[in-house]
Amino acid sequence: MKALSISEAKRDLGRVADQALQGEPVFIMRKARILTLREYHLPEPLPVRPSGYFADCHVPDEIKESNRLASLGPRKVVS
Repeated sequence: MKALSISEAKRDLGRVADQALQGEPVFIMRKARILTLREYHLPEPLPVRPSGYFADCHVPDEIKESNRLASLGPRKVVS
């Protein structure tokens, strides 16, 4: 564990960053507060679904009925 002041960390930033990338914890003190420097690991990207993946989710007759019922509902007048 290594604790540095802001000025020390600025002066030796390359070395400090290398230590953090190697997994050694590095703490930077600023007044009465402590910061930690460590490597950030990006999360796995979300999978992209192929086109047409949801094509079978809705039956055309159900869509028509849903649209018909929606058209009978109250309408809001926007002014």
